Amino acid sequence: MKLVSYLPDVARRVLPLGLGCLALLATGCWVNRSPLFEMSSGEPEQIRRYTGRPETDLIFRWSTKAFNQVRSDLDIVMTGDRMDVLTRHGRPDYVREGVKGERVESFDEWVYWDRNTIVQFIQDELVYEGPLLDSDRHLILYGFPTRAYTQQYETGPRREIWIYADMFETGIREFSFSDGKLVYQVNY
Repeated sequence: MKLVSYLPDVARRVLPLGLGCLALLATGCWVNRSPLFEMSSGEPEQIRRYTGRPETDLIFRWSTKAFNQVRSDLDIVMTGDRMDVLTRHGRPDYVREGVKGERVESFDEWVYWDRNTIVQFIQDELVYEGPLLDSDRHLILYGFPTRAYTQQYETGPRREIWIYADMFETGIREFSFSDGKLVYQVNY
């Protein structure tokens, strides 16, 4: 009998809280969205996005394949910035969609191998167009590494170490990048 009289009181307290959380979620107030462009200089500057977890593991990423080679016309609807890039550069050589970045956003990448260009989009909006780095080329050629270590301070270069190992770690290749440029590589 006490349980029945207790339920309406709990429902009165919990219902507004639940509706408030639902309203926040619906309006996007909980989404920690980083800016599409850097605005510190007053003018919009493009920011290069990096993959959040570039290594393979048993939970988040099973496949080592990072990019898909484009062999025919793209199957996606082209609007705005994508259409502009497509008319300027033509069909991309490699495509990667739904990349989870280091920030909370997800982005798409188009690679033009011969033009040495990489283009990044967030929701069909161009957010970065720049040179194809050595780390991008290694990601296309070798796929995701077995282990990856990233070090980035506010000032100074972005350092990355990628380790590729087979199942029994009999053949290990290690690549080190500084701001995307290959600094050294070692085979064990």
